[in-house]
Amino acid sequence: MYKPIRIARIAIALIAMVVPTMALLCGYDSVFVRMQILTAILSGAALCLVFWAAVTLVYGRIYCSTVCPLGTTMDCISAVARLSRRRRRAYRYRAPSPRTRLAFLFITLLTLLSGSALVPTLLDPYSAYARIVEELVARPLGLPLQAVAFTGASLTAAIATAAGIIAVAWSRGRLACNTVCPVGTILGTASRKSYFHIEIDPDRCTLCGECERVCKAQCIKLPERLVDTSRCVVCFDCTAACPNAAISYKAGRYRLDMPMMQSLRRADGNTSAAGSGTANASNCKNTGQ
Repeated sequence: MYKPIRIARIAIALIAMVVPTMALLCGYDSVFVRMQILTAILSGAALCLVFWAAVTLVYGRIYCSTVCPLGTTMDCISAVARLSRRRRRAYRYRAPSPRTRLAFLFITLLTLLSGSALVPTLLDPYSAYARIVEELVARPLGLPLQAVAFTGASLTAAIATAAGIIAVAWSRGRLACNTVCPVGTILGTASRKSYFHIEIDPDRCTLCGECERVCKAQCIKLPERLVDTSRCVVCFDCTAACPNAAISYKAGRYRLDMPMMQSLRRADGNTSAAGSGTANASNCKNTGQ
């Protein structure tokens, strides 16, 4: 069921990356540029912000998985890394870094409110992607650009950003999205309460680890069978990899019948089991339908 959804998501993500890339190279505007969050903030397009807030509260961080071109670039890099040395490039659960995320978000908002766009444009994913394309692709090809004139600082920033993205995505997937990116932090806060989210059915889950291995957000915690929805980018890689159809994108949660054995899920996106009752998967039922 989820494999066609995953393929469709990948197709949309590639389109959302190729179209603004061609726009940057050819010097024309595109609808995907106007859909970027920082662009909307700087232009005062409140409707776009309301739109993405509503989308995230319902569907989770699909902006990060389908619309953000830098996120798609990271996925392409991590995919090449996994294909090159599959087992050694397997992911595993990593604890979240809330203080780091909040620190970068605070710095971004503080500088933005002070009237400076330097830090926000350095950290904003679309701005970073546009800088890489313009400085490292368009300029060497001699294409006309609408951006500011060439400076050593802009080239240095583009090279440093590209090198950092490649290095982090190669070994840690979406780590940058869940630590440095202010957009990811804002959407991650909203996605904790998203109506639809990735959920693991403990009745079907055999703890084979295939979902954790492919989770580039490193947000699936086994054996507790928990998904940190604040970091999940809804890529559907885990649903496609699960051999037992134990992972669903759904409303509500799977719970155990015995209240004392229920897991305290999603308190901060990274909770622990309330007891050893998750091992008794036969007592589970789906209460989210």
